[in-house]
Amino acid sequence: MSAATDTEPDPDGTPQTTVREELREVTRQRLLSAAEAVFQRDGYSGTTVGNIASTANVSRATFYVHFTDKSDVLMTLMRANLAETPDYWREVDAALVLGDRDALRASLRNTLNWYAQHANLLRPLREALAANPTLAQRVEGSFAGFADEMTGYLAGVRPQDRDRAHLRLQLLMIQLDQLAYRIVVLGQKSIDREVMLDEVTDFWRLTLPPVGPFR
Repeated sequence: MSAATDTEPDPDGTPQTTVREELREVTRQRLLSAAEAVFQRDGYSGTTVGNIASTANVSRATFYVHFTDKSDVLMTLMRANLAETPDYWREVDAALVLGDRDALRASLRNTLNWYAQHANLLRPLREALAANPTLAQRVEGSFAGFADEMTGYLAGVRPQDRDRAHLRLQLLMIQLDQLAYRIVVLGQKSIDREVMLDEVTDFWRLTLPPVGPFR
Protein backbone atom coordinates (compact mmCIF):
# COMPACT_ATOMS: atom_id res chain seq x y z
CA MET A 1 0.00 0.00 0.00
CA SER A 2 1.35 3.45 -0.91
CA ALA A 3 2.30 6.11 1.62
CA ALA A 4 -0.58 8.24 0.36
CA THR A 5 -3.18 5.71 1.48
CA ASP A 6 -1.54 4.16 4.58
CA THR A 7 -3.10 5.05 7.91
CA GLU A 8 -1.31 4.45 11.16
CA PRO A 9 -3.56 4.45 14.23
CA ASP A 10 -2.99 6.93 17.02
CA PRO A 11 -2.04 5.48 20.40
CA ASP A 12 -5.73 5.48 21.33
CA GLY A 13 -6.54 3.39 18.26
CA THR A 14 -8.04 6.20 16.15
CA PRO A 15 -6.78 6.13 12.52
CA GLN A 16 -4.82 9.20 11.50
CA THR A 17 -5.80 11.27 8.46
CA THR A 18 -4.12 9.93 5.32
CA VAL A 19 -1.82 12.09 3.22
CA ARG A 20 -4.31 11.80 0.36
CA GLU A 21 -7.14 13.04 2.57
CA GLU A 22 -5.00 15.93 3.76
CA LEU A 23 -4.18 16.92 0.18
CA ARG A 24 -7.85 16.67 -0.74
CA GLU A 25 -8.79 19.01 2.11
CA VAL A 26 -6.05 21.48 1.14
CA THR A 27 -7.43 21.54 -2.42
CA ARG A 28 -10.98 22.02 -1.15
CA GLN A 29 -9.90 24.98 0.97
CA ARG A 30 -8.04 26.48 -2.00
CA LEU A 31 -11.21 26.22 -4.05
CA LEU A 32 -13.26 27.87 -1.30
CA SER A 33 -10.78 30.73 -0.96
CA ALA A 34 -10.66 31.18 -4.73
CA ALA A 35 -14.45 31.10 -5.00
CA GLU A 36 -14.85 33.71 -2.29
CA ALA A 37 -12.43 36.04 -4.09
CA VAL A 38 -14.12 35.52 -7.48
CA PHE A 39 -17.64 35.96 -6.09
CA GLN A 40 -16.59 39.21 -4.41
CA ARG A 41 -14.93 40.45 -7.61
CA ASP A 42 -17.39 39.31 -10.28
CA GLY A 43 -20.67 38.73 -8.47
CA TYR A 44 -22.70 35.54 -8.80
CA SER A 45 -23.74 35.95 -12.43
CA GLY A 46 -20.18 36.83 -13.51
CA THR A 47 -18.60 33.88 -11.72
CA THR A 48 -17.95 30.63 -13.57
CA VAL A 49 -16.61 27.27 -12.50
CA GLY A 50 -13.68 27.89 -14.86
CA ASN A 51 -12.85 31.18 -13.13
CA ILE A 52 -12.90 29.54 -9.72
CA ALA A 53 -10.76 26.60 -10.88
CA SER A 54 -8.18 28.80 -12.60
CA THR A 55 -7.95 31.12 -9.59
CA ALA A 56 -7.34 28.08 -7.39
CA ASN A 57 -4.84 26.79 -9.99
CA VAL A 58 -6.66 23.49 -10.42
CA SER A 59 -8.57 21.89 -13.28
CA ARG A 60 -12.33 22.05 -13.77
CA ALA A 61 -12.39 18.29 -13.20
CA THR A 62 -10.82 18.83 -9.78
CA PHE A 63 -13.49 21.41 -8.98
CA TYR A 64 -16.20 18.86 -9.70
CA VAL A 65 -14.59 16.36 -7.34
CA HIS A 66 -15.46 18.76 -4.51
CA PHE A 67 -18.53 20.70 -5.65
CA THR A 68 -21.41 20.19 -8.05
CA ASP A 69 -21.58 23.78 -9.38
CA LYS A 70 -20.98 27.39 -8.39
CA SER A 71 -24.13 27.55 -6.27
CA ASP A 72 -22.88 24.57 -4.26
CA VAL A 73 -19.59 26.27 -3.46
CA LEU A 74 -21.38 29.53 -2.60
CA MET A 75 -23.71 27.77 -0.17
CA THR A 76 -20.72 25.98 1.36
CA LEU A 77 -19.11 29.36 1.98
CA MET A 78 -22.30 30.73 3.50
CA ARG A 79 -22.77 27.71 5.79
CA ALA A 80 -19.28 28.34 7.16
CA ASN A 81 -20.15 32.00 7.70
CA LEU A 82 -23.49 31.11 9.28
CA ALA A 83 -21.75 28.96 11.89
CA GLU A 84 -21.47 31.83 14.37
CA THR A 85 -24.96 33.19 13.70
CA PRO A 86 -26.69 31.24 16.51
CA ASP A 87 -24.49 33.10 18.99
CA TYR A 88 -26.08 36.38 17.90
CA TRP A 89 -29.59 34.99 18.24
CA ARG A 90 -28.83 33.53 21.66
CA GLU A 91 -27.91 37.07 22.74
CA VAL A 92 -31.26 38.30 21.42
CA ASP A 93 -32.92 35.39 23.24
CA ALA A 94 -31.36 36.45 26.55
CA ALA A 95 -32.56 40.03 26.00
CA LEU A 96 -36.11 38.83 25.30
CA VAL A 97 -36.09 36.80 28.50
CA LEU A 98 -34.80 39.81 30.42
CA GLY A 99 -37.56 41.95 28.93
CA ASP A 100 -35.38 45.05 28.82
CA ARG A 101 -35.75 47.30 25.79
CA ASP A 102 -32.19 48.61 25.89
CA ALA A 103 -30.78 45.08 26.09
CA LEU A 104 -32.95 43.99 23.15
CA ARG A 105 -31.88 46.97 21.07
CA ALA A 106 -28.21 46.31 21.84
CA SER A 107 -28.52 42.64 20.88
CA LEU A 108 -30.29 43.49 17.62
CA ARG A 109 -27.57 46.03 16.87
CA ASN A 110 -24.99 43.25 17.30
CA THR A 111 -26.73 41.12 14.67
CA LEU A 112 -26.00 43.92 12.19
CA ASN A 113 -22.29 43.33 12.77
CA TRP A 114 -22.63 39.97 11.03
CA TYR A 115 -23.97 41.68 7.91
CA ALA A 116 -21.11 44.17 7.96
CA GLN A 117 -18.54 41.38 8.34
CA HIS A 118 -19.95 39.27 5.50
CA ALA A 119 -21.16 41.98 3.12
CA ASN A 120 -18.91 40.85 0.27
CA LEU A 121 -20.47 37.39 0.22
CA LEU A 122 -24.02 38.52 0.87
CA ARG A 123 -24.17 40.44 -2.39
CA PRO A 124 -23.50 37.40 -4.64
CA LEU A 125 -25.74 35.32 -2.38
CA ARG A 126 -28.68 37.64 -3.08
CA GLU A 127 -27.97 37.35 -6.78
CA ALA A 128 -27.98 33.58 -6.47
CA LEU A 129 -31.26 33.56 -4.52
CA ALA A 130 -32.95 35.69 -7.16
CA ALA A 131 -31.81 33.30 -9.90
CA ASN A 132 -32.45 30.03 -8.06
CA PRO A 133 -35.73 29.56 -6.13
CA THR A 134 -34.45 26.29 -4.63
CA LEU A 135 -31.60 28.12 -2.95
CA ALA A 136 -34.03 30.76 -1.72
CA GLN A 137 -36.14 28.09 -0.03
CA ARG A 138 -33.06 26.66 1.70
CA VAL A 139 -32.03 30.05 3.05
CA GLU A 140 -35.55 30.97 4.13
CA GLY A 141 -35.71 27.66 5.98
CA SER A 142 -32.67 28.62 8.01
CA PHE A 143 -34.70 31.25 9.84
CA ALA A 144 -36.76 28.47 11.41
CA GLY A 145 -33.52 27.03 12.74
CA PHE A 146 -32.49 30.42 14.13
CA ALA A 147 -35.87 30.71 15.85
CA ASP A 148 -35.18 27.33 17.43
CA GLU A 149 -32.19 28.96 19.16
CA MET A 150 -34.58 31.14 21.18
CA THR A 151 -35.04 28.42 23.78
CA GLY A 152 -35.14 30.72 26.81
CA TYR A 153 -37.76 33.01 25.33
CA LEU A 154 -39.92 30.21 23.93
CA ALA A 155 -39.82 28.34 27.25
CA GLY A 156 -41.11 31.47 28.99
CA VAL A 157 -44.06 31.98 26.65
CA ARG A 158 -47.40 30.39 27.49
CA PRO A 159 -47.58 26.90 25.90
CA GLN A 160 -50.58 27.87 23.78
CA ASP A 161 -48.62 30.83 22.35
CA ARG A 162 -45.38 29.04 21.48
CA ASP A 163 -46.17 28.08 17.90
CA ARG A 164 -47.31 31.64 17.19
CA ALA A 165 -44.23 33.03 18.93
CA HIS A 166 -41.94 30.76 16.87
CA LEU A 167 -43.58 31.87 13.62
CA ARG A 168 -43.40 35.53 14.59
CA LEU A 169 -39.72 35.17 15.43
CA GLN A 170 -39.09 33.86 11.91
CA LEU A 171 -41.04 36.73 10.35
CA LEU A 172 -39.21 39.32 12.43
CA MET A 173 -35.85 37.77 11.53
CA ILE A 174 -36.72 37.87 7.83
CA GLN A 175 -37.72 41.52 8.17
CA LEU A 176 -34.47 42.33 9.97
CA ASP A 177 -32.52 40.44 7.31
CA GLN A 178 -34.08 42.52 4.54
CA LEU A 179 -33.47 45.78 6.36
CA ALA A 180 -29.90 44.86 7.30
CA TYR A 181 -29.10 43.94 3.72
CA ARG A 182 -30.35 47.25 2.37
CA ILE A 183 -28.97 49.50 5.08
CA VAL A 184 -25.76 47.72 6.12
CA VAL A 185 -24.69 45.74 3.06
CA LEU A 186 -25.88 48.08 0.30
CA GLY A 187 -25.34 51.19 2.39
CA GLN A 188 -28.67 52.79 1.56
CA LYS A 189 -29.08 56.11 3.37
CA SER A 190 -32.84 56.57 3.02
CA ILE A 191 -33.34 55.18 6.53
CA ASP A 192 -31.02 56.08 9.38
CA ARG A 193 -29.57 52.96 11.03
CA GLU A 194 -30.23 54.19 14.56
CA VAL A 195 -33.81 55.11 13.74
CA MET A 196 -34.27 51.70 12.12
CA LEU A 197 -32.96 49.98 15.26
CA ASP A 198 -35.39 51.92 17.43
CA GLU A 199 -38.33 50.93 15.24
CA VAL A 200 -37.28 47.30 14.87
CA THR A 201 -36.83 47.00 18.63
CA ASP A 202 -40.37 48.27 19.16
CA PHE A 203 -41.69 45.93 16.44
CA TRP A 204 -40.20 42.98 18.30
CA ARG A 205 -41.60 44.08 21.65
CA LEU A 206 -45.07 44.72 20.25
CA THR A 207 -45.26 41.64 18.02
CA LEU A 208 -43.94 38.86 20.23
CA PRO A 209 -46.08 37.27 22.95
CA PRO A 210 -44.68 38.27 26.33
CA VAL A 211 -42.65 36.10 28.67
CA GLY A 212 -44.45 35.45 31.99
CA PRO A 213 -45.76 36.64 34.34
CA PHE A 214 -48.48 36.78 31.73
CA ARG A 215 -50.74 39.73 31.20
